[in-house]
Amino acid sequence: MKVVYKPGNTYEEINCFDFREYEHGVVLHNEDGYNIGYVPHDILSHIEPHDGERLEFEDGQPPEPGADDDYDDE
Repeated sequence: MKVVYKPGNTYEEINCFDFREYEHGVVLHNEDGYNIGYVPHDILSHIEPHDGERLEFEDGQPPEPGADDDYDDE
């Protein structure tokens, strides 16, 4: 996947295999699981999957955030 961020006036990109999100940013990993970078949330623009990494959703669109919160609070 490609992580796009803007540390100043221009956008920068880092290719990574995986990432983990934490309170203040995302840690990027390579295929062996090693950390290869960190991008704070305040400069993170977006994360793009490469063509072979795209997911197909049943209705063609990703679920809305919070859509899986339809359980009963008993």
